[in-house]
Amino acid sequence: MRATKGILYRRLSYCAWHRALIAAIVFLSVAVSVCQVTIRYLRFEEVQETLRLNAGSGLPGSEIQESAAWNDWIRARDAEVRGRIDRGIEDSISNLILYGTSFTTLPRVDTVEHAASESGKLTSATTARIHALAIALPNAARNERVRFVRDFLARKEIAKGSVELFFTQNLRRFIAEQADYQKKLKDAEKAADPAEVYLARGTLFETRGLSVDTSLLPNFAIEETLRAMVNKGALAPGSMHRIAVIGPGLDFTDKRDGYDFYPLQTLQPFAVLEAVARLGLGKAEDVQVICLDLNSAVITHVTKLAGLGRAGRPYTVQLPRDPQAEWSPPAISYWKSFGEILGSSAKPLPVPATLGGVVARAVAIRPQYTAHVQVYDANIVAQTLNLPPGQGFDLVVATNVLVYYDRFQQALAMANIARMLNPGGIFLANNVLPARHTNDLEYIGRRTTAYTPSGAYGDDVVVYRRR
Repeated sequence: MRATKGILYRRLSYCAWHRALIAAIVFLSVAVSVCQVTIRYLRFEEVQETLRLNAGSGLPGSEIQESAAWNDWIRARDAEVRGRIDRGIEDSISNLILYGTSFTTLPRVDTVEHAASESGKLTSATTARIHALAIALPNAARNERVRFVRDFLARKEIAKGSVELFFTQNLRRFIAEQADYQKKLKDAEKAADPAEVYLARGTLFETRGLSVDTSLLPNFAIEETLRAMVNKGALAPGSMHRIAVIGPGLDFTDKRDGYDFYPLQTLQPFAVLEAVARLGLGKAEDVQVICLDLNSAVITHVTKLAGLGRAGRPYTVQLPRDPQAEWSPPAISYWKSFGEILGSSAKPLPVPATLGGVVARAVAIRPQYTAHVQVYDANIVAQTLNLPPGQGFDLVVATNVLVYYDRFQQALAMANIARMLNPGGIFLANNVLPARHTNDLEYIGRRTTAYTPSGAYGDDVVVYRRR
């Protein structure tokens, strides 16, 4: 017995020593790579070209002609954008009500269109799920998402007796907005002008709350686009050392394709890093990942996962997939291979019975990669990172982000991104962006990646290069 205890003690001591060694190595590597970065508002002289190109567009801010007015406007615009964060959280709560399984065994609502009648009255199934979430709030200690909702309600000072009314009114608003978005797209398609369709899609959510939700498949489109560029010789091996992810988001409950049976997680920082490594554009252990986001929940989460890495602990992500969603073979292959470079297979959490047919895999991302991730609270439309010379980005990715802004604000974001890119650096986004943008960004082209065999579901990724 004593011998067994001695062996066990030595094994535990070795594990602790090994973890401490990893943590020390990671800490030193991160300390060397971290540069002094400050955040500030875009200056008038940095956006004069964008203002000139958009003069006469009628969009707010595009008429500004002097520095003082610009300084006032950009700060007010930043405050307005940040004011949309709570509305985005309310949208996520609505998605949780419709599709969540962690707080109830009630069946999910098929789609947002099935949540209410044509008159706007919520169905009995929807109201039952509202009640289920409300009664789950007092016992939220073990459910991260329900706890998130509870804390949000407390911050908004929603009284206990008014919670279900708040959920109901918020969900009705959410359903009506979704219908308006669909109408906007259909009206654009009736115009028979492709430009109108692209404009409608590209600015569809310009007044919507800023969503925190994210999903896996846009990262597949990003990797496929980079692969196509590598195959054409447009990207040199080992050319990427610093990458930026704008709006990495959190996997909260992203519409019908989203799930909530696992802890909150973020995927894109690691998806982009792995794509760079897989395609030979950089060594994963040497590439630094910088995230920019506005949402405090995202910032806190990314900060914590980086802390786990510095402590020598892995970051485990869950990767669910619904076989009935009819993903294309390449999309399924991407799902199967995600994490093979940055981590190792882990035991996935059990899938709730109410999600019959959904399968899941899990990946434990190694600490040396999570420790290299940094995050900054910055509004890409209004604020820029003051990067030291030679510390610009070689790749910037923004998926499902710029669609929340009008064309002028998108052009400002493009000028900002160009400013932070190294010469020859690449910018990728998954929505069509304005033609009236800084000359510092050269439009390279657009690539479509289908997620289903029919091609009905996918993403168009646009590519720009810093001149």
